[in-house]
Amino acid sequence: MRTIKLPLLVVGLLSVAACAQPAAEMTTDENQGLYGGWIVSEWIMPETEVVAMPAEQGLFLFTESGHYSMMWVPSTDRSHLPTLTSEATDAQLAEAYMSFVANSGRYTVTNGVITYEASLARDAAYMSRFEPLGGEGNARSMSYTLNEDGTLTIEFVSGDEYSSGVMATLRRPVDLDPYYMDESEGDS
Repeated sequence: MRTIKLPLLVVGLLSVAACAQPAAEMTTDENQGLYGGWIVSEWIMPETEVVAMPAEQGLFLFTESGHYSMMWVPSTDRSHLPTLTSEATDAQLAEAYMSFVANSGRYTVTNGVITYEASLARDAAYMSRFEPLGGEGNARSMSYTLNEDGTLTIEFVSGDEYSSGVMATLRRPVDLDPYYMDESEGDS
């Protein structure tokens, strides 16, 4: 736990700072169903993809103000840490830390495509390309569909690091969705 505390603290502080930045104006009507929290219920990988991404290991958040956060663990064979993390070696901690995807920043939506830019990312090289901080830009895109059953389907587009054809079906977790209202909470 010794060397992992500082990086996690830095990531947390940068995340707060990233969410405080103003985002581009968005059309409310186009994005309304996207707002809130989503958890991964299924990953669909192209046949050429080697990495296995299991379901239930991912969280995507989209705010009305145009900010996002996404995290997931893209491996089923990820090593598990000892029950007491204080007993983990530096190598075990590094392996656990480096095996997940995490970034946040701002996003816009145009014609069913989400374009997102990470002002904070677990991958320092990716984060350093954030244009407002002097980088060459790190914007990526994914198409999305809000399905009739209440799920959200995203597909990373060609040229994205996660490869064209990688799709995920996301569902709303009741405890994370600020727009969810239990029927028992209706008009009293």
